[in-house]
Amino acid sequence: MASSPKSHRCYHRVMSGLEKGGDFRFLTLTSSSLSPDTVQRDWRRLYMRLQRRGLVRSYIKVPEPSKNGKQHLHVVIEGEYIAQAWISALWLKLHRAAVVDIRRVHSGQGKNGLAMDMAKYMAKKHAYRYSWSWSWVWKGFCKDWRALKRLWRYYNSLADPLTFQDLLRMWRHFLHLKIPDYLHKFLEEWPVPKDWSVLDNM
Repeated sequence: MASSPKSHRCYHRVMSGLEKGGDFRFLTLTSSSLSPDTVQRDWRRLYMRLQRRGLVRSYIKVPEPSKNGKQHLHVVIEGEYIAQAWISALWLKLHRAAVVDIRRVHSGQGKNGLAMDMAKYMAKKHAYRYSWSWSWVWKGFCKDWRALKRLWRYYNSLADPLTFQDLLRMWRHFLHLKIPDYLHKFLEEWPVPKDWSVLDNM
């Protein structure tokens, strides 16, 4: 299946949250033929209940069309252990669908594979909009990534070239610090051109 700009962005945003660190689980919430067309609202209700119990701190989710014409959700959550039988019963109550899969995300290659799977859903022809909680990385992290990437492009045009892998290593460094203050200070201390538009297509 061909990739798309949307799937590339999804991969990067999933990986950014995973690289920040934490205890992650991959959750699939289905829709049955009896489910109402309110999967997004029902997810918000589920998320609020999980939050109140201290089970989930953040998430990123991708909806996908089901064969029955309804949506089901693929969600990566950061949080505590959740019993499959318990969340299945809760989803049945909220959305009239009992089939729920939840499994822990293992470190290393498992994170990359999970991000690739999430991105694959976004490459489909009729993909829906994906979304995340503010706490998935930090509020405004997409803007910060763009600023860092533009800075990298600018200095690439002036000095010895840095690879994209160098940029990713720098981004992961700031992610591991978990708060954006260090990145913001770094961006402020390096001189940048006033007009970024010439760099956007480099």
